[in-house]
Amino acid sequence: MTLKEKILFLLKNKEKSPNKYLQSLITKSIVCFKKIGFTELKKTCFKSVLKADFDLPNRKNEIESSLLKKLSFNNKFISLYFINGFLNSKLSNLCQLKKYIKFDSLNNCLFNKNKQITKYFCNTLFYKENLFVPNSFIAINISLTTDGIFIKIPKNTNLKIPIEIINIYSPKKSSIINFKNIIVVGKNSKLKIIERHISNSKNAIFSNVFTEIFSKDQSKIELFKLENDLRKTYLIDNTFIKQSSKSVCKVFTFSSNIRNLINNINCVQVGTDTHSVFNGLSFFKKSNKISKIYNNIFLKSLFSNSVSLQNYKGIFSKNSYGIFKSKLKIKENLYNIKSKQINSNLLLSNSSKVLSRPEFQTASSKVKCSHGTNIGKLEKKTLFFFRSRGIEKKKSRKLAILIFANELIKLVNLNILKNNIRDYFKQNIR
Repeated sequence: MTLKEKILFLLKNKEKSPNKYLQSLITKSIVCFKKIGFTELKKTCFKSVLKADFDLPNRKNEIESSLLKKLSFNNKFISLYFINGFLNSKLSNLCQLKKYIKFDSLNNCLFNKNKQITKYFCNTLFYKENLFVPNSFIAINISLTTDGIFIKIPKNTNLKIPIEIINIYSPKKSSIINFKNIIVVGKNSKLKIIERHISNSKNAIFSNVFTEIFSKDQSKIELFKLENDLRKTYLIDNTFIKQSSKSVCKVFTFSSNIRNLINNINCVQVGTDTHSVFNGLSFFKKSNKISKIYNNIFLKSLFSNSVSLQNYKGIFSKNSYGIFKSKLKIKENLYNIKSKQINSNLLLSNSSKVLSRPEFQTASSKVKCSHGTNIGKLEKKTLFFFRSRGIEKKKSRKLAILIFANELIKLVNLNILKNNIRDYFKQNIR
């Protein structure tokens, strides 16, 4: 059974939500999927997946609790554990979470009458009152979501403790895992979230994630995404953001040693004086199998006095392929728009490739926008500099790569995470 046939079969037998509004969105997304199919994926690395046969995972926990607890960066963090796409309430410290904010699992929201989620569910996809689904896997996610989180931070709340969303993949069969996150940061509130993907499965996994973020007036959210060591995993990560006036939204994505990955970030600035920062660091070691990563960013400015900064770096070894596409669209008659798009790539092998395409589209003249791309190999001058100071060849190469990556690593505003990423590089650079 092909992937499309399996999905259509699963949709046919899906349980309906008692929430009429949510069910109407699910119905629309099913119609959308049937109409567009997998058209947009046929030219990507994911076309090989279309013939695969994936099952939906079950709720059974197949990992020892003692091992899971060790996965958290810090036992003081608020940790939410998802196993094969389902929230594990026993492992997650939900009591601590509910002290500060409003929280519910998405599964409870879908099958119980939760009025709050109706306001936010798929709200970032609306354009002129029509449901706009950019690709088939967002439609699949809406239709087949197993679980996820709904987090709402009240106004004037500074949540100093980071929230960890730990996604663990351990199905006994090849599985497609769909989960959805809705994060609402209230007016004048602050939040830090670490989202991680961890796999110990010997089977192929297709993880399809859809996150919606609502950043209210004067709020600040920092989202750190860690996607590393997932050799048998195909991951599509869609993050859609709505930013209100004077809000700050920062997303840092660290991707390493994953089979095939698509990161889509879609941000709409719906207020004045917004600040958007998107940083990404990709690192691939030598592999006999081809690995590809797509970083796609789309940002739309609807109001004046906005700032957007993008800085993505890639380090690609044998058989790895990186694609960076970024587009900034500025509405007409706006002023004081500042934007910078930078993409730098280091090719460590003749078989590694990079495609970079930053662009902006504007109907306003009072803007300051710049973009640039650098693609190259390690400079001999740099290596000679280290060698001339008594550092051996392998260490010189390792040091040069680490310096290239450290420009972004040092921007991580969380020391325990910053040190973890830096240590990962030191251990994996060859």
